[in-house]
Amino acid sequence: MTLKVNKMTKSKMHYFHEEIATQFGVGQAIIINHLLYWISNNLAKSKNYHDGRTWTYNAVNEFSIYFPYWSESQIRTILKSLLKQDVIIENNYNKHKYDRTKWYAFNDEQYWLSKYNPIDRIDNWNPQD
Repeated sequence: MTLKVNKMTKSKMHYFHEEIATQFGVGQAIIINHLLYWISNNLAKSKNYHDGRTWTYNAVNEFSIYFPYWSESQIRTILKSLLKQDVIIENNYNKHKYDRTKWYAFNDEQYWLSKYNPIDRIDNWNPQD
């Protein structure tokens, strides 16, 4: 069997933390991991800091490039679930009023980044462990 791989997702690996999946759902855990990565990157680069939080942004159709196994409707449902569970918040910091791209941040950024920061895990990763 030959897998057809999207150019953007070639050799990408998606994973999640079991305890996050148990509490919030598998789809939510995958999206949380994605947000953790981008928010951690933005924090490290001092980018996208507004109202006391570090943000990342994406339109649903852009999320679907990263997650080709989900429909845009499924992605919207996962994001709404995370909003309803108070894991994330959304806002709009776009330069143009017509741009409706949503921005996402963690409701409790300190908790998520101190416990699950993927950049720290990468920096401290040792294949011998």
